Amino acid sequence: MKKTTQTAFAALAINVAMAPAFASDQSSSDPDSAMASCATLLASGSASALEIPTEAAAKEIGCAVANWQLKANSDLSYIDGKFPQSSYNRGWVKAAFYIGLDRFAEVTGDKHLLGQVRQYAFDSGLELGDRQWHGDDQAVAAVYASVALRDENPEIVSKSMKEFDHIIGQNYTMSLEFIEPEDGHTEGTCQRRWCWADAIFMAPPAWAMVTKVSGDAKYLDYAASETRAVIEYLQDPKTGLLFRDSRYFYLKTPNGQPVFWSRGNGWVFAGLARFIEAMPEDHPDRPLMVSTFKTLADALVSIQRDDGYWPTSLMDAQYLTNPETSGTAFFGFGLAWGLNNGILDGNKYTAARDKAWDAMRAAISDSGKVGWVQQIGKDPQLTDKDSTQLYAVGGTLLFASEMID
Repeated sequence: MKKTTQTAFAALAINVAMAPAFASDQSSSDPDSAMASCATLLASGSASALEIPTEAAAKEIGCAVANWQLKANSDLSYIDGKFPQSSYNRGWVKAAFYIGLDRFAEVTGDKHLLGQVRQYAFDSGLELGDRQWHGDDQAVAAVYASVALRDENPEIVSKSMKEFDHIIGQNYTMSLEFIEPEDGHTEGTCQRRWCWADAIFMAPPAWAMVTKVSGDAKYLDYAASETRAVIEYLQDPKTGLLFRDSRYFYLKTPNGQPVFWSRGNGWVFAGLARFIEAMPEDHPDRPLMVSTFKTLADALVSIQRDDGYWPTSLMDAQYLTNPETSGTAFFGFGLAWGLNNGILDGNKYTAARDKAWDAMRAAISDSGKVGWVQQIGKDPQLTDKDSTQLYAVGGTLLFASEMID
């Protein structure tokens, strides 16, 4: 794995409340303890979190962005538009952040951050989002499952299992065609299944994790079957990329190119990585997931920009030329995960991963804020250096977790 230069952290205390069950960890005196992993990287004497972000090591980056977001969670008014979606505790936006935080905390053994994840789970009532049948509102179950595995308490996912059992019992078989309802609602009937690319990150890993906790294979099997369906429906045989949903099959950018959304494919690539790692090696649908992941990897390394970012519209680099970090973070995570787990092998993947890591570090301020993030949407849109969002921080934490040597 790529090694990075350690630089000094400047003063920044992680001062958010910990889960009560972890309160005793605050007093740990062992400098090599898990609790110390982020705290000991914080030096005194400066108001900045990162001295030189572009040279910071993966653990430094992860600690800084996690701390920035945890502090910002108390007031999300800095996010332009879509504020209710960003602040909703059990929704996909916050879930994506805590999925990244969970992995980073697990990899670094940071008990304080693990406490934050556990607190979030219990503050959310261990419940899915209000639309239990909707893939976006199932993402949070992955966080609950991680807590359940660490606590060795399957009861933590009992509410998720009940909702998943209901969905399996309903046996939804409607078409995956995305048809806008005439009453003006933003959701079509197909969304009772996973008929949009983003859902591959949101739902299948959560279902697979519930199988790991419960020991019941039906959740993983349902997820594998539905993921196969969405891949077969949305993957473009020519490019290997996935359309966001059926509404984009024939749409073109202003330059006449097909619309392949960066973050949409980022959700797929990162979601497949998380799904594959939760599947037994002998699962009959694993080869499809691995081959789809590899196909995407080959497509992605061929269209990465020279500066390390991916085009916001993947097949039209001349359209929306600003950096975009949410797609890049998820792509970088997927490449790093694939290399670390022997799914990918070769200099072209290593080079693409390293360019993506350098690009992400360049987009992070010395305070730990991740910039150049496209806001909530469903297709390529403009970004600026100050735009940020929780899911991009989650993607950065996933990427940093795989870049730690």
